[in-house]
Amino acid sequence: MNSSAPAPFAYTRLLDERFVAVIRAATPEAALGAARAVAAGGIHLIEITYSVPDAPRVMEQLAGRDDMVVGAGTVLTATQCRAALEAGAKFIIAPNLSDEVARMSESADVMYCPGAYTTTEIIAAHALGAHVIKVYPVGVAGGPAYIKVIRDPLPDIPMLAAGGTNLDNVVPFLQAGCVGCGLGAALADPQLAARGEFAEITRRAQAFVARRDAALAGGEIGARG
Repeated sequence: MNSSAPAPFAYTRLLDERFVAVIRAATPEAALGAARAVAAGGIHLIEITYSVPDAPRVMEQLAGRDDMVVGAGTVLTATQCRAALEAGAKFIIAPNLSDEVARMSESADVMYCPGAYTTTEIIAAHALGAHVIKVYPVGVAGGPAYIKVIRDPLPDIPMLAAGGTNLDNVVPFLQAGCVGCGLGAALADPQLAARGEFAEITRRAQAFVARRDAALAGGEIGARG
């Protein structure tokens, strides 16, 4: 990817907002409700994963909203990537690295965030042009201490903590050097969505936003990732 090109819109929003809400749900309707509930709570980058049935249709229904920046998650193939982009996705997130998906994201000028864990994997993803690397599943394997260790040899590669992030560890991850955190079940728990408990999802989103804002106000983290 062209390093001199302007950063994609979703990437600049991530640097400002720090959070990506990961939406997994058993039905399109539950996914839509969870996404709306998250946005109502103040988190605006919304990742609709391909584990959601008819995920591109869900993305398309949300893509025109002013209160969301909608993207696709668990994008494993170029076919999935193409469908997400056609549905209006502004970023592409995956647990793996794909040359085809990277090229397609570049052509569409959207943020590409593949998954990696080891320094070798992270460097390879960065070399392929990823805007930010999803270090996964660092929330349950390594934690903020792992990020601190790998930041030394990789100080300039933007990283997103994902897989086991929660209200207690998001600020430590940001302090350790991540530009943001992907928030899964600790935020939009699929079980809550299945039961229609969207007010609880909104409450959780508000709690994450409050924790972030308090850390910013207290100087625990910088104003940008």
